[in-house]
Amino acid sequence: MYSHKYSLSTIPSKWLSKATLLTLFVTGITACVPDPKQPDVVVVPTPQATVTVTATPQVTATVVVTPTPQVTTIVQTEPITDVLVITNANKQTLVNRPVQFTNVNVQSVVGDRAFWIGSSNTQRVFVVLAPKLDAGTAENKVVVKQGQTLDLAGVLKAVPSVKQAQQQWKGLTATEAQGLSNQVIYLEANQIKFKST
Repeated sequence: MYSHKYSLSTIPSKWLSKATLLTLFVTGITACVPDPKQPDVVVVPTPQATVTVTATPQVTATVVVTPTPQVTTIVQTEPITDVLVITNANKQTLVNRPVQFTNVNVQSVVGDRAFWIGSSNTQRVFVVLAPKLDAGTAENKVVVKQGQTLDLAGVLKAVPSVKQAQQQWKGLTATEAQGLSNQVIYLEANQIKFKST
């Protein structure tokens, strides 16, 4: 009997590659056959959350915060009780401040509702009676006279233009109205009490 031993060197290379592929194929199929003792477990890697940070040029923005519209509330402050506080202060800062004077002197009367109070021509405040104090019949109207001593309460207001002042306060001359423009503020009196005549 004739026998021939083959060595790897004598096997044609095309057979070697086919044999290798066949071995790999069979091994792969065997690996795919499930083992009845082991349950099928599939391990799926969980996706990792990735954050990509890209550098962008910085933009500087001005943020303007505007409050929602609100009802204006007047903060209650102590009333001004001395004429000198008004004449010596920055008058624009006193607009809407309450006033309560006791025993003030009427220097002069310049209209049916308007007059000056104080101790001198440099220490004085212009006063206008609120319309409610001058309403009604002649007997009910408040009549202020020079030389009277009064208690007054009211609110400081900004002086209107010369033309508006003459329209609002009857009896006020153009010269008197012009003089008021330097005063900046006036007292609108809503309470008055006569002390003496």
